[in-house]
Amino acid sequence: MEVHVQSRLLYNCCKAYPERVDLEWLEKNPGKLFHTPTMLQDRKLMLDNKSCVSCHYGCYKYEQQGLISKRLQEKSNDNISDPHAPVQNLQISLTTDCNLACVYCSPEWSTTWQREIETHGDYELEGHVIKNDNWSKLWSSMKQNPRGTSSKFFSLLLNEIKMAKGLKQITLLGGEPLLNNQLDDVIDHVNGKAITVITGLGVSDGRLKTILNKTNGMNIKFQISAESTREYFEFIRYGVTWKDFRRRVDMINSKGHEVEFVSTISNLSVIDLHNFYACYSGQYPINLNIMHDRPFLEPHVLDEQSKQEFRKHIHLFGDKADQLSKMISKTPSTRDRENLKTYLTMLRNRRNIDLGFLPKYFLDWLRLN
Repeated sequence: MEVHVQSRLLYNCCKAYPERVDLEWLEKNPGKLFHTPTMLQDRKLMLDNKSCVSCHYGCYKYEQQGLISKRLQEKSNDNISDPHAPVQNLQISLTTDCNLACVYCSPEWSTTWQREIETHGDYELEGHVIKNDNWSKLWSSMKQNPRGTSSKFFSLLLNEIKMAKGLKQITLLGGEPLLNNQLDDVIDHVNGKAITVITGLGVSDGRLKTILNKTNGMNIKFQISAESTREYFEFIRYGVTWKDFRRRVDMINSKGHEVEFVSTISNLSVIDLHNFYACYSGQYPINLNIMHDRPFLEPHVLDEQSKQEFRKHIHLFGDKADQLSKMISKTPSTRDRENLKTYLTMLRNRRNIDLGFLPKYFLDWLRLN
């Protein structure tokens, strides 16, 4: 289950369609935040392996296209039959504050994305628009404290966590949770449970050092978002350099915290994924997160030569090789190809980026040379 503090949204899972929490209802029903009537209704259908509106939004519509959804990726043998069962794993998104503007992200999760769109306008593609919604506009006008952890909802959330029997794992995400001024207070409130921080490391060395000193000796796992190296990394994870990123990974490791990577697999990251694996797979676990939210960035939207080059390294990915091979085998549509070209052109112009690091055959396929 996921809670988005800033917008007061509740998700049955990270891909589900959200429910906005009614504060008046929650105050009258303490201990029920994770079991609202809407959440329970959806869970009953989930347990019957049936699609509800929420599940169709995040998973079933992709499965109908022959794609691998998050639901199938996360399938486990855990036997849960009661929709009232205690929530064991909770993700908390604090705010959208983030210094990065990753190419697959959006204003919903990054204030840097919000500012870029305020300056340059929407990304308008065929059948797809990236824009600031009303919530993004509201949050960008507010200071961090009123947006996030000093809110009334956050206080109620902390109380719900204290009352939640069976809760084992708390995951903190953003935006960039390491930017949040109350991060150490949040960790103090949930101490005693396993804590994971999902980060893109878009923070200064000084701030990271301060956080690591405060959490020294605590059982905190850092899930770090990355999937490429050098110019590819700096393009995909726009806002942080490869050199700074590597140094910050080493800083976390030196403090004895558990480290693993979450790699978002898109057509742009597939080109350099083997180099990232060569760099880090011998040291840390690497988990895959398949790109679905933007069809023109899905792994199969590539030219044939890029796919052939990727297959040369497929052995590096072990038990993930078959999954990755199937992902890129689908033929891209003309619309996705044209949208990718338009998107890259807009990124190049708005961010003043030279795309010459990308393979010539890929750029020729998109007619971007």
